[in-house]
Amino acid sequence: MSIKERSLNKILINGPFQLKLIGYFVGLFILSTACLYSTTYLFFWNMKNKGLKVGIPEGHVFHQFLEAQKHDLDMLFIGLAVANFVLLLVVTLIISHRIAGPIYKMKQHLLDPSLKNEPFKFRQNDFFRELEPIINELKDKK
Repeated sequence: MSIKERSLNKILINGPFQLKLIGYFVGLFILSTACLYSTTYLFFWNMKNKGLKVGIPEGHVFHQFLEAQKHDLDMLFIGLAVANFVLLLVVTLIISHRIAGPIYKMKQHLLDPSLKNEPFKFRQNDFFRELEPIINELKDKK
């Protein structure tokens, strides 16, 4: 199976692990995004209340300006949140592949007797590269 076929047919190497990892990162993203948005909302709410306290009426240009600024910031915030979410998903998928791929390959190499004589090697950017010599040593002892 070529790399292109594999990438089109199966995006996840170890679905449960990778989806759990993505879930953790998405949860952190939602929490941090909600906190950041809450601070901007609180800022504009405080500015509006300060304006009312000093006697600036509700329809005044100051309040219109605040609403326009809040709207612009909200649109920017939504755009950045969507871009960051997509970036988070892509990076998490790449990182999870660099974790799940070596574990899958190691499992296959240790369990498949036809691979006994082939040296075990990870891909260039995989994590756990320090395990290569240990796996090869274990295979030689079998």
